[in-house]
Amino acid sequence: MTARWLVLGVTLALAAGCGESRRVPSGKTPPPPAAGARSGPRVDLPRGEDRLCTAVAVLLDASSSMLQGARDRTGRERPKHEIAREALEGIIGHTAEWLKAHPDTTLELGIFQFSSSVSTLLPMGPFDAAKARDALARARSSSGTAIGRAIETGYRALYASGCLRKHIVCITDGENTSGPAPEMVARLYHSETEGAVPIHMVAFDTSSKKFRFLGDVGGDVTEAAGGAELQARLGEIYDKRIFAEEMPAEEMPAER
Repeated sequence: MTARWLVLGVTLALAAGCGESRRVPSGKTPPPPAAGARSGPRVDLPRGEDRLCTAVAVLLDASSSMLQGARDRTGRERPKHEIAREALEGIIGHTAEWLKAHPDTTLELGIFQFSSSVSTLLPMGPFDAAKARDALARARSSSGTAIGRAIETGYRALYASGCLRKHIVCITDGENTSGPAPEMVARLYHSETEGAVPIHMVAFDTSSKKFRFLGDVGGDVTEAAGGAELQARLGEIYDKRIFAEEMPAEEMPAER
């Protein structure tokens, strides 16, 4: 276990009430918290210099279940990881065309795959279609499904970018089997960032009910049974949520 996951595990344990509370003498009322103080666990996010741009962290399930079959856009049975990669390649092309029509817009992209751990396929940086496609070609499946850890990785990459607009897009076909629960991580980071990062989840060939908690943290979840639906759902996320945000005329904050 790395030091970062150890810190997160200790933080979540404190959130569940496992930490030792401050003792108060018998008959005494504990003092109220200081004005403006926040209760509960805290997370330490990297802070890039604020910039007027949009950053997207794509989280791709690379668990062994993604080797199983589903229907692609033509109705043919193929491994789910191939179908997911093709859908993301389609979104990369769509993004490239959209940026051509909006030359004043700055978009950054990072791609991360997760199984029992999380690895970086494409570090967060200015959108480059060729680099993004090459990154997807390096995706490899393994055992385990660490959705919670992937969400944390997405938050950290987004905040390190400094972009004022931030989005997480996650494709998964299973339940969390490794590391902290995605609901606990999402609620913790949502509280810490005051809801600045919507999580867009696509439940690929699985039920969306296990991700209903996203509605409580400003996110959304949709289902896709096969390749055609997956491509359509991703297109809706980009067109109706990410690209729909108006980019101009936003004052940069004086300080955080």
